[in-house]
Amino acid sequence: MEILKQLAEQLGIQPELVAVNIIGFLILVALLKKYLYGPIMELIESRQKEVADTYSAAERERETMEELRRDYEKRLAGIEAEAREKIQTAIKEAQAARDEIIADARERADALLKRGEDELAREREKAIFEIRKEIADLVISASSKLIEKEMDDAAHHRLVDEVISNMESGK
Repeated sequence: MEILKQLAEQLGIQPELVAVNIIGFLILVALLKKYLYGPIMELIESRQKEVADTYSAAERERETMEELRRDYEKRLAGIEAEAREKIQTAIKEAQAARDEIIADARERADALLKRGEDELAREREKAIFEIRKEIADLVISASSKLIEKEMDDAAHHRLVDEVISNMESGK
């Protein structure tokens, strides 16, 4: 140890001073740890906790947003399905209305056609009646002329029947 003392003296080191410096350094470290590092560590830990809480809150909000997005997509899909269903219903109603209109138009056309045919038949009957009446007038006129020529009854009937037969066959 003596060698150490001599060496320390030659280097200008004072062991008492070194011991005081070491004790002062240890006290300084203890004070720094208590008053400086402690609050800094608490601040760092509180900041880490705050960051972790913020991250957790952000994660919760992200999960909530994801859930809301899924709910929105479901509702949107439901609305789209409902819109498609309403469109299909409207198309079916329009087709039914179209079919009804077409059926009504056909019924009206058939009724008009039937009315036209009936009217044509009546007009035909009327024309036939008029022609027969005219023929009868002609026959009477011809008969009166034949009477003037002194024709007997049988010849008169033959002539009337012949004129009527010719008129009916020539319709």
